[in-house]
Amino acid sequence: MTEPFGPRRWLIADAVRVLGALSVPLAWALVDATAAAVLLLVLGGAVVARTARLPQPVDTAVQLVLLAAGWFAALGAYDAIPGLDLATHVAAGAALGLLARALLLRARLLPDGRGRCRATARILHTTTAVIALGLLWELGEWAGHIGVSSAIGVGYEDTLSDLVADLVGAAVAVSAWELVARRRRAS
Repeated sequence: MTEPFGPRRWLIADAVRVLGALSVPLAWALVDATAAAVLLLVLGGAVVARTARLPQPVDTAVQLVLLAAGWFAALGAYDAIPGLDLATHVAAGAALGLLARALLLRARLLPDGRGRCRATARILHTTTAVIALGLLWELGEWAGHIGVSSAIGVGYEDTLSDLVADLVGAAVAVSAWELVARRRRAS
């Protein structure tokens, strides 16, 4: 369930990627260099997502989730709005799950085709990949807390709940994707 680029070189989600690129200097100007660094990481994810060839609505949703997560962090919204951090981790876990699934399939690192065993393997491997990405994110936050700014929030409960939220988002999104794909093949 990927879309070829075809003659459309510019995609709708590219408009959101442009917003992501503009967000880096904007965050630097409005907030600080740490905020700009966070949005630079988001931009990296957006560029990688361009190669995944996700369906346009999914690609656009992935871009919006990642960009919102970056701006929430830059503006300190996670401290101001209770539960926003977990909700964002669930959404980002879902977005990264769909992105990781597409990229791993393209790299032939996941089994392609029909069958429950193959679908289950795709769900498990993709969810594991998202947990690994979440762990790297949490390590980056810890390094940022130690080396950049003590304002970057870290803590045992925060880290564990973020990783669980990543897991839930990825598992639900990729399972739903597999279910929809199975129904489409059956019809």
